[in-house]
Amino acid sequence: MTTRTDRTAAVRIAWAATKLTRAGRHPIAIGRLAATVGMDPAEAHRLMDLMGFVIRDGLVVMDRGSRPADRPGSDRYRVDLFLLAVATGEPVHADAVCPATGARVRVHFTRERVLSVDPPHAVVAASRLSGIDLALGQDYVEALVCTGFFASKEAASGWLLENIDGRVLSVPDYLAHTRRMVAALEAWPTI
Repeated sequence: MTTRTDRTAAVRIAWAATKLTRAGRHPIAIGRLAATVGMDPAEAHRLMDLMGFVIRDGLVVMDRGSRPADRPGSDRYRVDLFLLAVATGEPVHADAVCPATGARVRVHFTRERVLSVDPPHAVVAASRLSGIDLALGQDYVEALVCTGFFASKEAASGWLLENIDGRVLSVPDYLAHTRRMVAALEAWPTI
């Protein structure tokens, strides 16, 4: 059983790892990550394990292929690209399939703004937006950021019926939510 303090520290170090590895493209030494966040390397390793990160040969590796495959659509986990855009500062192009209609959904955005959305009324289905509490662990974080694109609010209505705590947001509103979530995370005092 992990404590809330452990979960909070684990989320913070996972966010630091996401930024330092450029969303997994450049592995980082666990010692460098630990020094960056001001903790002992053994503790950093323990917390990274808690968050499901892989440490190979002393390097933190973000293995995106190890996530659950039970999400609908061929482009599952595309929405977490919003979080990665904020982490890396790089522009992102998401290309997904609406699970309700089969329509392609294409979104291009930066950390600051949405550049294009096709179809124009595409939305993001998101869970648990009422409170931004990232200290609940990896499953909670993935529920927040690993949701789906739908071609429209109407197309997402079935998802809303199955996800009582869910909301459907426009793409710009979801990007704004992501920035608020990151601001809350980065405002936490160091543990």
